[in-house]
Amino acid sequence: MNTNENSPALTSDNYLAALDIGSNSFHFVLARYINNHIQILHAEKYRAKLADGLSADNILSDEAIERGVSILANLAATTEHLTQENFRAVATFTLRQAKNADAFLRKASEVFPFDIEIISGHEEARLIYQAVNNFTQNNDTRLVIDIGGGSTECVIGTGKNIATLASLTMGCVSYTQQFFSHGKITETAFTEAIHSAKRELDSIIKRFKKHEWKEVIGTSGTLKAIYKVINQEEHIAQPVSLKQVYALQKKLIAFKHIDKIDIDGLKDNRTPVICAGVAIVIALMESLKIKQFNHCQYALREGVLFEQLDNSGAVTGKSSARTRTIKSLINRFNIDESYTQTVKKQVEIIFKQVESLWGLKAPIYKELLYATIDVHELGLDINPSGYQKHGQYILTHADLPGFNQEQQQALAWLVGNQRKKISSITEQQWYLLNPKKLEKLCIIIRLSILLTQQRHINDSYDLVVNATKTALTLLLDNTWLQEHPIVDSELFYETNIAKTLGIALSIKS
Repeated sequence: MNTNENSPALTSDNYLAALDIGSNSFHFVLARYINNHIQILHAEKYRAKLADGLSADNILSDEAIERGVSILANLAATTEHLTQENFRAVATFTLRQAKNADAFLRKASEVFPFDIEIISGHEEARLIYQAVNNFTQNNDTRLVIDIGGGSTECVIGTGKNIATLASLTMGCVSYTQQFFSHGKITETAFTEAIHSAKRELDSIIKRFKKHEWKEVIGTSGTLKAIYKVINQEEHIAQPVSLKQVYALQKKLIAFKHIDKIDIDGLKDNRTPVICAGVAIVIALMESLKIKQFNHCQYALREGVLFEQLDNSGAVTGKSSARTRTIKSLINRFNIDESYTQTVKKQVEIIFKQVESLWGLKAPIYKELLYATIDVHELGLDINPSGYQKHGQYILTHADLPGFNQEQQQALAWLVGNQRKKISSITEQQWYLLNPKKLEKLCIIIRLSILLTQQRHINDSYDLVVNATKTALTLLLDNTWLQEHPIVDSELFYETNIAKTLGIALSIKS
């Protein structure tokens, strides 16, 4: 990247930035980590209206793609001093839903020199909670709500610990399209929108009501707009009550049309979606028996900043979210850690020889490799027969904090293909991760597990590995192979599997 001589030099040591590619707006924030504190230096907001271009069959329009890519092109100058190490861009609901998200990502890569991660709704909720917790640190149990353009995230937590969370498919842009598409504001439109939101909430009410919270905190545009409008005349902002939201609803209905809305404190760019936002807030407050809510200015983008600190190790004693997730799975599913350490020893021998030759230098590939070994026996706790597929199912559908959608997809595929028949990796979409490199990881994993099957923990033999870009040779002790005929037999079949993945595997003794 080019460096502007008139701009201050940014280093990965203490500068960090985040971009939230939302359904309604893109939010960019630049900060620095100083004296154990994140100091926000600069923030930008762009109205993208991506969700406006998402069709009923989840196809993102060319116009919406162009709007988003144009914003990213403009942001390229702002981000030219940043690096992949200190900048993270995450995309939420609209790109999660869009079947042609890859079309957006391809065009974005032509003008924007950074990776864009599509994150799950649960991961979005977790990061939002992390932002609020770091901004308002206390030990009270809180319900945190974020109403975005296409989804609504709800999280209950105490301090750093999350008790439960949910991501619901209702947002101010999508609900505007469904219930206020012609601009008319009627009681009927509000009633239909509120009932629709309540149907979405039905799936979480029982689970959420098991927890008692002391306060409710809203973040981001919709709740911020409502909070500001209702506190417009207050010298000191107060929590917003349901009665006040009802009054705002009545006021909006009186305007009869969105184009006629004229409310002090309501920004023009928020006006078109305010009715849908109010409807969702009413549904939330009525369904979850919320008496009042406060507002926090920190949201997803700041949560991403704090996540970067965790992953960088800048905060002493903190492990990354992905590391904590893997450890949690190990404990939850009673995984035999002594055995996984044995498998890792095999992995280390092979990986050391092929890391450069097979293009696996990027840290994420090594991290996925070892994470797969850590949880490869996840499915044993369910059924030993076909345990790899049970593990794949769990990892595909579980909430995995710290993993974006593509990383979670890769981890699940690797676990599911550690043994026996291999499913095609091209059945899934890949953008940030290279499927050919994931297939190479799969070979390493399969061989390492095969060589240590039946828990040959006390075996002592020298494994010698020779590799080229397209071939792998394992030199094994002939006596050891004779003592382990099952391994010897399966290695023969493994040569055919490796061939389908582009590697000529040979076994020599």
